Amino acid sequence: MRRLRAVIVWVLLTGSFWPAAIVLAAAQLPPPASAQLADDPEDPKGTVMSLDWQAPTHIPDGWRLAGYRIWLACDDRRCSLERVLLDPSTTKAKIEGLDPLRSYRAMVQAIYAPAKAALVVGAATPPEVPLRFSHPAQGGPASPAGALYDPSKTNVLVGTVVLSAIVLLTLHYARRRAFYIRPIAGLQAVDDAIGRATEMGRPMLYVSGLGGVGSISTIAAMLILGHVARKTAPYDTPILVPCNDPLVMSVEREIVREAYLEAGRPDAFRPDLIFYTTDSQFGYVAAVDGIIMRERPAANLYMGTFFAEALILGETGNIAGCMQIAGTDADTQLPFFITSCDYTLMGEELYAASAYLSRHPVLVAQLKGQDIGKSLLALILILGLGLATFGQLCGVPSLYELVRKLLAG
Repeated sequence: MRRLRAVIVWVLLTGSFWPAAIVLAAAQLPPPASAQLADDPEDPKGTVMSLDWQAPTHIPDGWRLAGYRIWLACDDRRCSLERVLLDPSTTKAKIEGLDPLRSYRAMVQAIYAPAKAALVVGAATPPEVPLRFSHPAQGGPASPAGALYDPSKTNVLVGTVVLSAIVLLTLHYARRRAFYIRPIAGLQAVDDAIGRATEMGRPMLYVSGLGGVGSISTIAAMLILGHVARKTAPYDTPILVPCNDPLVMSVEREIVREAYLEAGRPDAFRPDLIFYTTDSQFGYVAAVDGIIMRERPAANLYMGTFFAEALILGETGNIAGCMQIAGTDADTQLPFFITSCDYTLMGEELYAASAYLSRHPVLVAQLKGQDIGKSLLALILILGLGLATFGQLCGVPSLYELVRKLLAG
């Protein structure tokens, strides 16, 4: 049987149709029936179609069903596909790698072989087996459309809707009354650092990290810089902002310019204090360390993305006797900042800084909504864990399966 299937594949793929071996059409052999081509509902991408048919009946004596041959072609005839199935019991095939929304047609032919085919074992060439093909059964036209909605992602949809509703509700209430925000020591110390620099008559140093302008932590650092600039503008306290990215430098100049304008001191803005140094990591650190040792700033603020240079910056500021406040979402650098700086913003405290400092209702609502959403998610996970454990220990597998479907999708 395996040898016969190998012969069929060899004949079909090589195109060696011997006149004595194969008859391409046989009107007396029954074809497949009810060929149907349709989009595969289980495929969300729209690149798979399913072809179904009914096996032929009343096969004549002396012949047996050996398999099927499938053709698939576009309506515009610019693409085609041929496949041979050597399992006579199958009546369904999935066709992959198709173009979404493109119209296709399909044909299915039954392959017949003699009931008792003579096989030659060890022959140099395949044996001559008289194969016959029935008339084709046609299906289509149809197009792979994909799924507009994936039922397995229902929990994600519900979570998104609930979280969005929470944020909108908190925004509504934030415009009517002030929300309580947990005090963050590092952000409370920003005003102390500004006052220290003003009293000492020395500048402040602001480093927004080594991230690009598209980094979330860099954007958070820019927002904090705007708050610091608005606070220092009335007192003419200079802020030194060395940058390692030209785009970051341009954005920070505009942020500080706008802050001075809002403070009513546009004449005090000095763009030369926000300058580009180098894009080399340790070259940039060397430049910043040189500024610290020469200018002796009253306070250093390190906000953003940092790497191996975190400890170098912190220790240099310690040697110069500067008050230092750091904030980063790089967990590998937090120990060095905690050790060498007076205050440290850890992780999401950096992202919450803009809402904490400005107290803008929109920002506060987003912060509060995220906190409520996280608390709700933690509560759901705890309840799900308890119910799943109870279902396993008490012999209620349906409860465990329900929790798994709700949480895992």
